[in-house]
Amino acid sequence: MSLSEQLTFGAGARRATRVAGGVLAAATAVFVVVEIVRQWDDITAVVRAASPWWLVASTAVFAVAEVGYAAAWPLTLRRVGHPVPPITGGATFLVTQTAKFVPGSVWHAVGRVGTADRLGVAKRVVAGSLALEMAASVAAAVAIGGVLGAIAPLVVDDVGPVLRALEVVGSIGAAAAVVVAGRHVGGRIAGRPLLALGSYGVVVAWHVVVWVGYGFAAGLLARGLGADLLPTIGAFAVSWVVGFLVVGAPAGLGVREAVMTSALTPAAGADVALAVAIGSRALWTSVQLGGAALAVPYLTRRGRWTEPGDPDGQATRVAPPTPPGVTC
Repeated sequence: MSLSEQLTFGAGARRATRVAGGVLAAATAVFVVVEIVRQWDDITAVVRAASPWWLVASTAVFAVAEVGYAAAWPLTLRRVGHPVPPITGGATFLVTQTAKFVPGSVWHAVGRVGTADRLGVAKRVVAGSLALEMAASVAAAVAIGGVLGAIAPLVVDDVGPVLRALEVVGSIGAAAAVVVAGRHVGGRIAGRPLLALGSYGVVVAWHVVVWVGYGFAAGLLARGLGADLLPTIGAFAVSWVVGFLVVGAPAGLGVREAVMTSALTPAAGADVALAVAIGSRALWTSVQLGGAALAVPYLTRRGRWTEPGDPDGQATRVAPPTPPGVTC
């Protein structure tokens, strides 16, 4: 097969993947809508019986977790050798993340790479850091979902201890494989090794804390609606991973709600599970959009997207040395 044929085949495969993902997303969205209509009376009864303080607490924890997630990217860049100001890096993250709601599943990454010059970081390094971030997020969510899925019933509630142990081992093994692969891919994209495995472990641990925080926020909402905390944390993590993997579903829309409802039903019942899935989506989206709304004026005021002392954004970038301890 010639190079042009390979490129054509690759483009066709990517297009087919996006189309398939879009079809799956549309099908799951229809499923969620049908379930909402079918269980509307039960869902509204559950919501009316809930205390508003659980809603407030859940929103507050979602906000804290979102700040933690926004801080993860400048933390990664700092360890790579580019000390981007934490607030500027975090604000850039918050603004560009809103592009994930656009169909295609790539626009938030495109937006982040597009800010590279303003941050004084090479585009290849920014793109490589995105690979590190995505791998760390997936690894964290897989590990959390697997471990908590073994402790609390998810999807099915009659799994024996042997299968639960295998679930824990399998999820941790899968998370470790994602970490190793993500570090390799990030280095390939950047054109040089970005992080030593130990240093990347710190980044992954940060993401674990962030995703436990997101799950805990959803769990507080679940408590207010009558469900348990631990199953919700696990279901939230599992549903995010599945939504992330379905290319073409904007922010996993429809897919995440369907998966979370199915995963949480054995522990909470179908009506409560659906209410938690929809409610957590609404709260998290509100927090994300609110964070972006606060970040935009910060970045635009006095040219925050430029380097300190460089109001015109014309600072010359110097490639940093390879961080200590990094090997190819």
